[in-house]
Amino acid sequence: RAKQAIKDEGRSLVDQGTWLMESVTEKSKLLADARASGKKLHYGDLNPTCSIKYFELPSSSHVYKGRITFRGDNTRDEEGAYAIFQDLSASPTSIQDANCAIAYGLISGHKITTADAVKAYIQAQLRSQHPTWVRIPYELWPEDGSWEGKYHQPMCLLVRALYGHPESGAHWERHFNNIVLTKLGGEKIPDHPSLFWFSSTRLLLIVYVDDLILSGPEGAHEAFWAEFRKHVNIEEPTDVDRFLGRQHDEISLELPISDSESDEGGNNASSDASGL
Repeated sequence: RAKQAIKDEGRSLVDQGTWLMESVTEKSKLLADARASGKKLHYGDLNPTCSIKYFELPSSSHVYKGRITFRGDNTRDEEGAYAIFQDLSASPTSIQDANCAIAYGLISGHKITTADAVKAYIQAQLRSQHPTWVRIPYELWPEDGSWEGKYHQPMCLLVRALYGHPESGAHWERHFNNIVLTKLGGEKIPDHPSLFWFSSTRLLLIVYVDDLILSGPEGAHEAFWAEFRKHVNIEEPTDVDRFLGRQHDEISLELPISDSESDEGGNNASSDASGL
């Protein structure tokens, strides 16, 4: 089941064009050609792993999750030296900004919805200075046997910002920001990374890597997500639950009013307050 989960994940990444199977070449030839031509490249390994989700529950509830990342810790150039990457960084949001977005969503007439970007990083191109090649492990070779006896260490060109590559987070963030700012009309909020304001709808969007929270007027959420999905592959939006490792549950509290407050305000009714 673990092997099948890894194969399924690999097939999904190939289907989304993460690395190009048609570019396959033997490692020794790839490096020899690069040295002969004087063209610099980077190469590294893929790292397939599998975990069992809900392992603490009975085995009938176990879900095998395959995951394939790039070995960014052991990336080399055509001469075998450690690769030097671009000096890039990403700026995910903070828990304080998340609190602000949630509070904004609790204003009367507002609501909070959340969505996850599907395989977020690989939605962005890997825009490295030099071509990056990955060695394809045997369990991810074509099932038709076309590589058998032909390759020993097959290498394919990596074109998507795969998890594990030191630059992937920055490439995904730039890709995401470009969509929000140029295609959706969002505005960056100064000094608050990954927090965006949409003045026309008065919506507030916050993102932490692949987790998104949208706060603002109830009637604006559906249209926003519909337009957003034209540019970013996300799961179906839902009410807020887990974000930054916290579980959020919305409750309503009935707050009693003291006699003195009631007399001053001329109102004996209790007030309602919502909170997370």
